[in-house]
Amino acid sequence: MRSGLAEKLLAKTMNWSAEETSRQRPLLQALASFKYNEYQQFSPGTRFIESLVKWLSQFETEEEKNTAYQFVLDSLIFISSDQMAHLVNITYADKIQPIVIAKTASVIRLNPFWVSKIVKSTTYKVSLRRSLFIGLSDGSKIDLLRRSTPRISNEQVLTTYSISEEKRNDMLNELKKEKINSKFNTVFLIDDFTASGTSYFRKSGEEWKGKIYKFLQSILPNGENASLRQENEPLDIHIIFYIATIEALAKLKENIQTYKDEHPESNFTFTIDAVQIIGSEIKTEILSKTAFIDLVKKYFDKSIIDRHYKEGKHDEPYLGFNECCLPVILNHNTPNNSLPILWFPDDKIIGLFPRVKRHKDE
Repeated sequence: MRSGLAEKLLAKTMNWSAEETSRQRPLLQALASFKYNEYQQFSPGTRFIESLVKWLSQFETEEEKNTAYQFVLDSLIFISSDQMAHLVNITYADKIQPIVIAKTASVIRLNPFWVSKIVKSTTYKVSLRRSLFIGLSDGSKIDLLRRSTPRISNEQVLTTYSISEEKRNDMLNELKKEKINSKFNTVFLIDDFTASGTSYFRKSGEEWKGKIYKFLQSILPNGENASLRQENEPLDIHIIFYIATIEALAKLKENIQTYKDEHPESNFTFTIDAVQIIGSEIKTEILSKTAFIDLVKKYFDKSIIDRHYKEGKHDEPYLGFNECCLPVILNHNTPNNSLPILWFPDDKIIGLFPRVKRHKDE
């Protein structure tokens, strides 16, 4: 659809006067050009304004359309590819290096504020080289993280926590070639986004599940990746997200600590952090918009509730997975923790930023 035609249809849908249309057009064009047009899940030939027309057209009254439109202008949070790349690029300096510096300072008994002296030391280089960097999903952009600093070797970076025997042997052999007569003792688990933490570490009935749990099982004694860690030496695990809600970080910390208390033989320490933290005030602010929440309830499509959706809180499923109530759109896809009215697939209710499902049986 040509942009000019889309703008005319939008003005007709919103019943705007010529004056109002002239006020809104520059803002919408700027939003579309600078960010929203880059959403990767738009169907062919569709961009933001076309999607906005289809989305607004399904609301029954002019008041509902105005409420929805104002929400987009005031509350939507769109993370562009450039913004995500920036978060990746500062992760090493802001989150990883301070951890390696603190660990090195503890070993050589030096004040951690003596950064220059520590970073130049052989102990620092060995500590960093004995660290593994593992992506927990395709969104981890672990390749971009590696390229953001020359200090990280390709031989200590993995795109997945499922590691073949051949790869494990190669990584250990590379350590020996560099005359490091030991194995890995630090792991950085990296991913792009979490709003609930559920897919990473949770207890379902009597069973622990999740990506981080699976990795732990593989690296613990008798696990398939146990050969990577130094025997009888604690394994330091640092979980870093580029973006995370404060609730997800707290829940993950609680769950992993519970697991650790249940399995003292596991012999690991852990930290959890995010480069950009989404505070709880975001949800509070959205819930205060009662007119929009009424809209979200009215146009909720129950067909999205499946067994995966039920893994989180779902008394108010119209607030998104685990009732996170987020207005967040990532440029490559929309999290199901965001308000469903924003991401419904092109089915009964049309989402503004339709989401591609992660599970085949969703």
